[in-house]
Amino acid sequence: AMRVMSRLLLSDLIEQVDLLGAAFADKGKEFDHILKSGRTHLQDAVPIRLGQEFEAYAAAIRRSGRWIAFAATELEELGIGGSAAGTGINTHPEHRARVVALLKEWTGIPFTPTADMRESMQSQYAMSALAASVRLFSIELTRITNDLRLMASGPLTGIAEIVLPAVQPGSSIMPGKVNPSMAENTNLVLFQVLGQCHAIDLCVQAGQLELNVMMPSMAFSSQFMLQTLTNTLATFRVNCVEGIVANEERCRRYAEISPSLATALNPLIGYKKAAEVVKASLASGKTIPDIVREMGLLDEATLASALDPPSLTEPGIPGK
Repeated sequence: AMRVMSRLLLSDLIEQVDLLGAAFADKGKEFDHILKSGRTHLQDAVPIRLGQEFEAYAAAIRRSGRWIAFAATELEELGIGGSAAGTGINTHPEHRARVVALLKEWTGIPFTPTADMRESMQSQYAMSALAASVRLFSIELTRITNDLRLMASGPLTGIAEIVLPAVQPGSSIMPGKVNPSMAENTNLVLFQVLGQCHAIDLCVQAGQLELNVMMPSMAFSSQFMLQTLTNTLATFRVNCVEGIVANEERCRRYAEISPSLATALNPLIGYKKAAEVVKASLASGKTIPDIVREMGLLDEATLASALDPPSLTEPGIPGK
């Protein structure tokens, strides 16, 4: 019953994972033309397109979602008919096959009888596989939601490259303050989900000999985390991801004042001159392109070619 319940709930979760991945991919296309400064070690780095970041988020969602789909297949193998110790004592010889066939017919899910009923009674490997897959997904989504909160920080003293939809009037004490509530709420749920994954793992390893008696706790954790996560993904997608707006001016400004932008000019003006451009930019507060113009290092057409967003953010040498 625990495996059947978990597998049924996984159908809804997998659907929401796919929809969330698609929402990030849509934003990737929408933001594909927007150049921004990359960041490594939380410091300025070479440029990237905002759309590339969101496409990468979509890829991470889809990749981790594949593990959930794999866990679903593990849950489809049922130990029904094993009786107390997996020997099938006091059950009709056709009981297990008939019950599994009916479950398959009623649910449309390809449930199958386990090959070894003793193993299915002793081991709850399938539940551990479920916990592992949900853990991987939750860790990835936690990272992504944290990125969204960072990029939306501000609006005046933070990064402020994107604007998250406002879902509340403001701060309780600071009028007009808009908090990243949906991203924060998603983090809170993900932390709860990760706790349930750990609880399932502890229960799976606590089985002894012919029967794992920790199944009630596993069943509770599975139902709680799957229903909570499924509902949260839908809310997060509709009330946050789909409404994200890019601050194109801020993105472009950061890209042009970032010292790392000079990396693209190395093949055209040389490392030494590029270093001089960076120093002049940092001293004056002017953008890298403006300093290049003032120093007369490149004509406008060459500079535009070198700083073209696709040239800066795809394999190859900018301006060549």
